[in-house]
Amino acid sequence: MTGKTDTQPSEILSRDIPAAIADAIVEHESWLSAWQRAALCGLPPGDHVSGEDSHLTCRFGRWFQHNSATGMLDGQLFTDLGRMHRETHEAAQYLMGKLAAGESVSPDEYDAMMDVADKYRKIAVRIQDLHGLPEDGAVVSDDDLAELQSRLTMLSELEREWERAARTETPMSLIMVRPDGLVAIRQEFGQIGIDRVVASLAVRLFSSLRPYDSVFRYGRTEYLICVPGADRERAELVATRLDELLSENPIALSDDEESKVTARFGISLTDPQHTVQEVLERASHAANMAGSAPGERIVVWSAELEN
Repeated sequence: MTGKTDTQPSEILSRDIPAAIADAIVEHESWLSAWQRAALCGLPPGDHVSGEDSHLTCRFGRWFQHNSATGMLDGQLFTDLGRMHRETHEAAQYLMGKLAAGESVSPDEYDAMMDVADKYRKIAVRIQDLHGLPEDGAVVSDDDLAELQSRLTMLSELEREWERAARTETPMSLIMVRPDGLVAIRQEFGQIGIDRVVASLAVRLFSSLRPYDSVFRYGRTEYLICVPGADRERAELVATRLDELLSENPIALSDDEESKVTARFGISLTDPQHTVQEVLERASHAANMAGSAPGERIVVWSAELEN
Protein backbone atom coordinates (compact mmCIF):
# COMPACT_ATOMS: atom_id res chain seq x y z
CA MET A 1 0.00 0.00 0.00
CA THR A 2 3.00 2.19 -0.55
CA GLY A 3 3.32 4.35 -3.62
CA LYS A 4 5.79 2.11 -5.40
CA THR A 5 4.20 0.27 -8.28
CA ASP A 6 7.28 -0.54 -10.35
CA THR A 7 7.54 -4.17 -9.26
CA GLN A 8 6.76 -6.44 -12.17
CA PRO A 9 3.71 -8.71 -11.79
CA SER A 10 5.86 -11.79 -12.37
CA GLU A 11 7.86 -10.88 -9.27
CA ILE A 12 4.95 -10.31 -6.92
CA LEU A 13 2.90 -13.23 -8.22
CA SER A 14 5.70 -15.73 -7.74
CA ARG A 15 5.71 -15.34 -3.95
CA ASP A 16 4.04 -18.03 -1.86
CA ILE A 17 1.14 -17.20 0.42
CA PRO A 18 3.06 -16.82 3.73
CA ALA A 19 5.58 -14.45 2.13
CA ALA A 20 2.86 -12.42 0.42
CA ILE A 21 0.84 -12.10 3.61
CA ALA A 22 3.92 -11.10 5.62
CA ASP A 23 4.63 -8.36 3.08
CA ALA A 24 0.96 -7.33 3.13
CA ILE A 25 1.06 -6.70 6.89
CA VAL A 26 4.14 -4.48 6.60
CA GLU A 27 2.71 -2.72 3.54
CA HIS A 28 -0.60 -2.12 5.35
CA GLU A 29 1.12 -0.42 8.29
CA SER A 30 3.13 1.79 5.92
CA TRP A 31 0.02 2.74 3.94
CA LEU A 32 -1.98 3.53 7.08
CA SER A 33 0.85 5.69 8.40
CA ALA A 34 1.00 7.61 5.10
CA TRP A 35 -2.76 8.18 5.16
CA GLN A 36 -2.70 9.45 8.75
CA ARG A 37 0.22 11.79 8.00
CA ALA A 38 -1.59 13.25 4.99
CA ALA A 39 -4.83 13.65 6.95
CA LEU A 40 -3.24 15.28 10.00
CA CYS A 41 -0.84 17.55 8.14
CA GLY A 42 -3.18 18.58 5.32
CA LEU A 43 -0.89 17.10 2.67
CA PRO A 44 -1.92 15.81 -0.76
CA PRO A 45 -2.50 12.10 -0.08
CA GLY A 46 -1.50 10.71 -3.47
CA ASP A 47 -3.50 8.19 -5.49
CA HIS A 48 -1.81 5.24 -3.77
CA VAL A 49 -3.20 6.44 -0.42
CA SER A 50 -6.80 7.32 -1.20
CA GLY A 51 -7.27 7.43 -4.95
CA GLU A 52 -10.06 5.61 -6.77
CA ASP A 53 -9.39 1.85 -6.79
CA SER A 54 -6.28 2.45 -4.68
CA HIS A 55 -6.69 -1.07 -3.29
CA LEU A 56 -5.65 -2.36 -6.72
CA THR A 57 -2.54 -0.19 -7.06
CA CYS A 58 -0.56 -1.62 -4.14
CA ARG A 59 1.57 -4.77 -4.31
CA PHE A 60 -0.80 -6.82 -2.22
CA GLY A 61 -3.87 -5.63 -4.15
CA ARG A 62 -2.38 -6.72 -7.48
CA TRP A 63 -1.19 -10.02 -6.01
CA PHE A 64 -4.61 -10.68 -4.48
CA GLN A 65 -6.54 -9.77 -7.63
CA HIS A 66 -4.45 -12.03 -9.85
CA ASN A 67 -4.41 -15.06 -7.55
CA SER A 68 -8.10 -14.75 -6.71
CA ALA A 69 -8.86 -14.98 -10.42
CA THR A 70 -6.80 -18.17 -10.67
CA GLY A 71 -8.63 -19.81 -7.75
CA MET A 72 -5.49 -19.90 -5.60
CA LEU A 73 -7.12 -17.97 -2.75
CA ASP A 74 -10.38 -19.84 -2.24
CA GLY A 75 -11.84 -19.88 1.27
CA GLN A 76 -13.71 -17.58 3.63
CA LEU A 77 -10.60 -16.12 5.25
CA PHE A 78 -9.25 -14.91 1.91
CA THR A 79 -12.69 -13.60 0.94
CA ASP A 80 -12.82 -11.62 4.19
CA LEU A 81 -9.24 -10.42 3.71
CA GLY A 82 -9.97 -9.04 0.25
CA ARG A 83 -13.17 -7.37 1.44
CA MET A 84 -11.50 -5.71 4.45
CA HIS A 85 -8.63 -4.55 2.22
CA ARG A 86 -11.04 -2.93 -0.23
CA GLU A 87 -13.25 -1.42 2.49
CA THR A 88 -10.24 0.09 4.27
CA HIS A 89 -9.18 1.88 1.10
CA GLU A 90 -12.75 3.00 0.38
CA ALA A 91 -13.11 4.42 3.90
CA ALA A 92 -9.78 6.22 3.54
CA GLN A 93 -10.86 7.72 0.22
CA TYR A 94 -14.19 8.86 1.68
CA LEU A 95 -12.66 10.52 4.74
CA MET A 96 -9.90 12.17 2.73
CA GLY A 97 -12.57 13.54 0.39
CA LYS A 98 -14.36 15.13 3.35
CA LEU A 99 -11.15 16.73 4.57
CA ALA A 100 -10.33 18.03 1.09
CA ALA A 101 -13.79 19.65 0.96
CA GLY A 102 -13.17 21.42 4.26
CA GLU A 103 -15.51 19.16 6.23
CA SER A 104 -14.65 17.66 9.59
CA VAL A 105 -14.35 13.93 10.28
CA SER A 106 -16.28 12.72 13.32
CA PRO A 107 -14.68 10.39 15.88
CA ASP A 108 -17.18 7.68 14.92
CA GLU A 109 -16.17 7.90 11.26
CA TYR A 110 -12.48 7.69 12.11
CA ASP A 111 -13.04 4.80 14.53
CA ALA A 112 -15.05 2.93 11.89
CA MET A 113 -12.18 3.19 9.40
CA MET A 114 -9.60 2.11 11.98
CA ASP A 115 -11.76 -0.85 13.00
CA VAL A 116 -11.89 -2.06 9.39
CA ALA A 117 -8.14 -1.53 9.01
CA ASP A 118 -7.53 -3.52 12.19
CA LYS A 119 -9.80 -6.35 11.04
CA TYR A 120 -7.79 -6.55 7.80
CA ARG A 121 -4.58 -6.85 9.80
CA LYS A 122 -6.03 -9.48 12.14
CA ILE A 123 -7.26 -11.65 9.28
CA ALA A 124 -3.85 -11.36 7.61
CA VAL A 125 -2.16 -12.47 10.84
CA ARG A 126 -4.64 -15.37 11.15
CA ILE A 127 -3.81 -16.56 7.62
CA GLN A 128 -0.12 -16.20 8.34
CA ASP A 129 -0.48 -18.28 11.51
CA LEU A 130 -2.53 -20.98 9.78
CA HIS A 131 -0.01 -21.37 6.97
CA GLY A 132 2.75 -21.62 9.56
CA LEU A 133 1.04 -24.35 11.57
CA PRO A 134 2.05 -28.01 11.24
CA GLU A 135 -0.37 -30.68 10.06
CA ASP A 136 -2.64 -32.02 12.79
CA GLY A 137 -0.67 -34.73 14.61
CA ALA A 138 2.74 -33.70 13.24
CA VAL A 139 5.88 -33.76 15.37
CA VAL A 140 7.19 -30.23 15.97
CA SER A 141 9.70 -28.69 18.34
CA ASP A 142 8.74 -26.43 21.21
CA ASP A 143 10.64 -23.60 19.50
CA ASP A 144 8.35 -23.90 16.47
CA LEU A 145 5.25 -23.86 18.64
CA ALA A 146 6.46 -20.82 20.55
CA GLU A 147 6.54 -18.80 17.35
CA LEU A 148 2.72 -18.56 17.18
CA GLN A 149 2.58 -15.32 19.12
CA SER A 150 4.89 -13.96 21.81
CA ARG A 151 3.67 -12.86 25.22
CA LEU A 152 4.42 -9.23 24.35
CA THR A 153 2.38 -9.51 21.16
CA MET A 154 -0.43 -11.10 23.12
CA LEU A 155 -0.60 -8.31 25.69
CA SER A 156 -0.42 -5.66 22.97
CA GLU A 157 -3.29 -7.25 21.02
CA LEU A 158 -5.37 -7.72 24.16
CA GLU A 159 -4.87 -4.07 25.14
CA ARG A 160 -6.00 -3.01 21.68
CA GLU A 161 -9.16 -5.14 21.87
CA TRP A 162 -9.84 -4.01 25.45
CA GLU A 163 -9.65 -0.35 24.41
CA ARG A 164 -11.97 -1.00 21.45
CA ALA A 165 -14.49 -2.80 23.68
CA ALA A 166 -14.43 0.08 26.17
CA ARG A 167 -14.80 2.69 23.43
CA THR A 168 -17.70 0.94 21.71
CA GLU A 169 -19.24 -0.31 24.97
CA THR A 170 -19.30 -3.89 23.70
CA PRO A 171 -18.32 -7.03 25.62
CA MET A 172 -15.13 -9.03 25.20
CA SER A 173 -14.28 -12.42 26.65
CA LEU A 174 -11.05 -14.31 27.29
CA ILE A 175 -11.02 -18.11 27.28
CA MET A 176 -8.09 -20.05 28.74
CA VAL A 177 -7.72 -23.53 27.22
CA ARG A 178 -5.75 -26.05 29.29
CA PRO A 179 -5.45 -29.64 27.97
CA ASP A 180 -5.93 -32.50 30.45
CA GLY A 181 -3.93 -35.65 31.08
CA LEU A 182 -0.55 -34.34 29.97
CA VAL A 183 1.35 -36.05 32.80
CA ALA A 184 0.11 -39.48 31.69
CA ILE A 185 0.79 -38.63 28.04
CA ARG A 186 4.36 -37.59 28.85
CA GLN A 187 4.95 -40.78 30.81
CA GLU A 188 3.75 -43.00 27.97
CA PHE A 189 4.77 -41.07 24.86
CA GLY A 190 7.43 -38.63 26.05
CA GLN A 191 7.79 -35.03 24.91
CA ILE A 192 6.78 -35.96 21.36
CA GLY A 193 3.32 -36.87 22.64
CA ILE A 194 3.01 -33.51 24.42
CA ASP A 195 4.14 -31.65 21.30
CA ARG A 196 1.54 -33.45 19.21
CA VAL A 197 -1.23 -32.55 21.62
CA VAL A 198 -0.24 -28.88 21.69
CA ALA A 199 0.18 -28.70 17.91
CA SER A 200 -3.14 -30.41 17.24
CA LEU A 201 -4.85 -28.14 19.74
CA ALA A 202 -3.48 -25.08 17.92
CA VAL A 203 -4.67 -26.31 14.53
CA ARG A 204 -8.18 -27.02 15.81
CA LEU A 205 -8.50 -23.72 17.63
CA PHE A 206 -7.35 -21.65 14.66
CA SER A 207 -9.57 -23.50 12.20
CA SER A 208 -12.77 -23.34 14.27
CA LEU A 209 -12.86 -19.70 15.42
CA ARG A 210 -13.99 -16.55 13.63
CA PRO A 211 -11.45 -14.56 11.60
CA TYR A 212 -11.63 -11.75 14.15
CA ASP A 213 -10.94 -13.92 17.19
CA SER A 214 -7.34 -14.23 18.38
CA VAL A 215 -5.46 -17.28 19.65
CA PHE A 216 -2.27 -16.93 21.69
CA ARG A 217 0.20 -19.44 23.08
CA TYR A 218 0.16 -19.09 26.87
CA GLY A 219 2.83 -21.04 28.69
CA ARG A 220 4.14 -24.37 27.37
CA THR A 221 0.85 -26.18 26.88
CA GLU A 222 -1.99 -23.65 27.16
CA TYR A 223 -3.75 -21.30 24.78
CA LEU A 224 -5.65 -18.08 25.34
CA ILE A 225 -8.54 -17.06 23.08
CA CYS A 226 -9.77 -13.49 22.79
CA VAL A 227 -13.39 -13.29 21.59
CA PRO A 228 -14.41 -9.68 20.79
CA GLY A 229 -18.11 -8.92 21.14
CA ALA A 230 -18.75 -12.02 23.25
CA ASP A 231 -20.81 -11.78 26.42
CA ARG A 232 -21.01 -14.64 28.92
CA GLU A 233 -23.54 -16.62 26.91
CA ARG A 234 -21.56 -16.32 23.68
CA ALA A 235 -18.27 -17.21 25.40
CA GLU A 236 -19.81 -20.32 26.96
CA LEU A 237 -21.14 -21.39 23.55
CA VAL A 238 -17.66 -20.98 22.04
CA ALA A 239 -16.06 -22.98 24.85
CA THR A 240 -18.71 -25.71 24.60
CA ARG A 241 -18.18 -26.04 20.85
CA LEU A 242 -14.41 -26.28 21.31
CA ASP A 243 -14.84 -28.80 24.13
CA GLU A 244 -16.92 -31.02 21.85
CA LEU A 245 -14.46 -30.60 18.99
CA LEU A 246 -11.53 -31.73 21.14
CA SER A 247 -13.24 -34.54 23.04
CA GLU A 248 -14.88 -36.11 19.98
CA ASN A 249 -11.82 -36.14 17.69
CA PRO A 250 -8.80 -38.26 18.71
CA ILE A 251 -5.26 -36.89 18.47
CA ALA A 252 -2.40 -38.98 17.07
CA LEU A 253 0.06 -39.35 19.96
CA SER A 254 2.43 -41.60 18.04
CA ASP A 255 2.67 -43.06 14.56
CA ASP A 256 0.38 -45.94 15.49
CA GLU A 257 -1.69 -44.76 18.45
CA GLU A 258 -4.23 -42.00 19.01
CA SER A 259 -6.33 -40.89 21.95
CA LYS A 260 -9.09 -38.46 22.80
CA VAL A 261 -7.77 -35.48 24.75
CA THR A 262 -10.04 -33.22 26.76
CA ALA A 263 -9.36 -29.71 28.02
CA ARG A 264 -10.50 -27.32 30.73
CA PHE A 265 -11.82 -23.90 29.82
CA GLY A 266 -11.68 -20.80 32.01
CA ILE A 267 -13.75 -17.79 30.92
CA SER A 268 -13.48 -14.19 32.09
CA LEU A 269 -15.26 -11.06 30.86
CA THR A 270 -13.70 -7.63 30.52
CA ASP A 271 -14.99 -4.63 32.42
CA PRO A 272 -13.78 -1.01 32.63
CA GLN A 273 -12.76 -1.34 36.29
CA HIS A 274 -10.11 -4.01 35.71
CA THR A 275 -6.99 -4.23 33.57
CA VAL A 276 -6.35 -6.74 30.83
CA GLN A 277 -3.80 -8.48 33.06
CA GLU A 278 -6.39 -8.88 35.82
CA VAL A 279 -8.96 -10.30 33.41
CA LEU A 280 -6.33 -12.68 32.02
CA GLU A 281 -5.49 -13.89 35.54
CA ARG A 282 -9.18 -14.47 36.17
CA ALA A 283 -9.43 -16.68 33.09
CA SER A 284 -6.42 -18.66 34.30
CA HIS A 285 -7.95 -19.05 37.77
CA ALA A 286 -11.26 -20.19 36.27
CA ALA A 287 -9.37 -22.81 34.22
CA ASN A 288 -7.75 -24.02 37.45
CA MET A 289 -11.21 -24.49 38.95
CA ALA A 290 -12.58 -26.29 35.89
CA GLY A 291 -12.57 -30.04 36.30
CA SER A 292 -12.90 -29.86 40.08
CA ALA A 293 -16.31 -31.49 39.69
CA PRO A 294 -17.03 -34.44 37.35
CA GLY A 295 -17.97 -33.23 33.88
CA GLU A 296 -17.41 -29.58 34.77
CA ARG A 297 -14.81 -28.58 32.21
CA ILE A 298 -16.04 -25.01 31.58
CA VAL A 299 -15.98 -22.41 34.37
CA VAL A 300 -16.82 -18.70 34.16
CA TRP A 301 -14.93 -16.52 36.63
CA SER A 302 -16.93 -14.93 39.42
CA ALA A 303 -16.00 -13.29 42.71
CA GLU A 304 -17.14 -16.44 44.53
CA LEU A 305 -14.23 -18.36 43.01
CA GLU A 306 -11.80 -16.25 45.04
CA ASN A 307 -13.33 -17.39 48.34
